[in-house]
Amino acid sequence: MFQRLLFILCVCLMLAACSAVPQVSALSTAAPTAAPTSPLTRTDAPQARLDTPTALPTPTWTPLPTQTPTPSVTPIPVTPTATLAPLGQEERLAIFERVWTLVRDRYVYTDYHGLDWQAVHDEFRPRVAAAPDSQAFYGLMYELIDKLDDQHSRFDSPQDVAAEAASFEGDLVYVGIGAMVREVENGGMITRLAQGGPAEESGLHPGDVVLKINGIPFTDTARFGAGGPIGAVRGPAGTMVTLTIQASDGTQRDVEVTRRAIPSDAFPPVEAERLPNTNVGYLAINTFDFDHVDQVVRQQLETLLQSGPLDGLIIDVRTNGGGRVDLMLNTIGLFANGGTIGATQGRDRSYTLTAPEGQTLPPLEGVPIVVLTSEDTVSAAEMFAAGMQVLHRAAIVGTHTAGNTENLSPHDLSDGSRLWLAELAFHLPDGTLIEGRGVLPDRVVEAEWWRFPLATDPQVQAALEALRSPTP
Repeated sequence: MFQRLLFILCVCLMLAACSAVPQVSALSTAAPTAAPTSPLTRTDAPQARLDTPTALPTPTWTPLPTQTPTPSVTPIPVTPTATLAPLGQEERLAIFERVWTLVRDRYVYTDYHGLDWQAVHDEFRPRVAAAPDSQAFYGLMYELIDKLDDQHSRFDSPQDVAAEAASFEGDLVYVGIGAMVREVENGGMITRLAQGGPAEESGLHPGDVVLKINGIPFTDTARFGAGGPIGAVRGPAGTMVTLTIQASDGTQRDVEVTRRAIPSDAFPPVEAERLPNTNVGYLAINTFDFDHVDQVVRQQLETLLQSGPLDGLIIDVRTNGGGRVDLMLNTIGLFANGGTIGATQGRDRSYTLTAPEGQTLPPLEGVPIVVLTSEDTVSAAEMFAAGMQVLHRAAIVGTHTAGNTENLSPHDLSDGSRLWLAELAFHLPDGTLIEGRGVLPDRVVEAEWWRFPLATDPQVQAALEALRSPTP
């Protein structure tokens, strides 16, 4: 269920790639996406938020140009609703049969990961017919697709679809404290704070560890119920939560934080700065699941370059959970003037993935680049790292990526729900399949890098060394 609270969006009928969610959670809640068809990708984000979504505006979108055959698509605006519409037994069964058939006919793995897919049908059909309400029905649909156990495919209810569309457009508003956390041995370590959010205003800092929530140890998950410790931090606007915090120096204190609305852009999708005492730029691309993220990357780099040329650039995708493949390819095009990074292949079709030409930033031509990766680099972010590597535009430093690069096709259903189905697998130009293996770094640096500030981050230091002595 946690995957469905972390989302992504592709525009109507686009192909996407999705992944398992690493050991990171958010002191915020968000809901999942909308969709398109062609070699595009999307995935779940690795870091979650300690907030809960409020009422959403009606999302709208326009499909972007795609590589290879461009289907005719009409996007369907989805109005988020507070409650699920009732579905009769006949409609429930029709949706179930449609989803089951799509998996049977289009799933990338013809052995269905060892499942007897007909037996699954025979098990679920009577359960769907007997579902007492829409919520129970959608729970069964989640369970049905979860049986594929590929860490990619998923079913989204109409509410999930609406919330993900709003998230992609940047229109989703959260209620919470505005912090992202990663589970550690004694609690939840804060990794990012929303600028001007309640957590930051209460004096919390990245590196602080949440030991207790309202007096209950963070690690005592059973006492928090189904929502876990993250669910205990979330809550209505104006209410208060008491956190027991351990600072980096070991001191502990109780902090009362009042929950309030947090805009979805409080965690910027792209951040850039010059590393202190260097002419090296640091560019964090936190997602490819944000409208026009390639343009945001360009703007951030142009701003960075206003203060002078760069001797090197470090691109950090260590917590990038993926997103749209077309936006990822456009981003590669800022650094490499065209070139094929590989292909996605399915049962009956294949798409070559090519970066655009004529889009590079002239001040970066010839500037050495290092891309930082980790096990939390997923899907389109893995394809970005692989593409920069195979085009010889960047060295990779860090650890191997997640190995979750299957591409998902979205299928919109009659009730406004959506099936994201793994139908294609990504291959490098030489035919290598990185699913299950991940992108292999040129320089492996094992480190719990998220425990360190940027200035002392071991992988950033290794990247600086790689920029000083690039591998021929």
